[in-house]
Amino acid sequence: MTEITTKETRNSEWKKLLLLAFVGLPIVMFGVIVTYGLIVRLLQVFLIGLPGA
Repeated sequence: MTEITTKETRNSEWKKLLLLAFVGLPIVMFGVIVTYGLIVRLLQVFLIGLPGA
C-alpha cells in the first residue's frame, strides 16, 4: 500500500512541476516583462523624454 501512495505522490509532484514550468513560469515572466516595459515607457513620456525627440 505504501508503494501505491509513493507512486501517486511522485506522479502528483511531476504534474505540479510540469504545470509550474510550462504554465506558471511563462505567465509570471510575461507579467514581469510587461511591467518593466510599462515602467520604461512611462518614464520616457513623463520624465526622460521620448527617444529621438
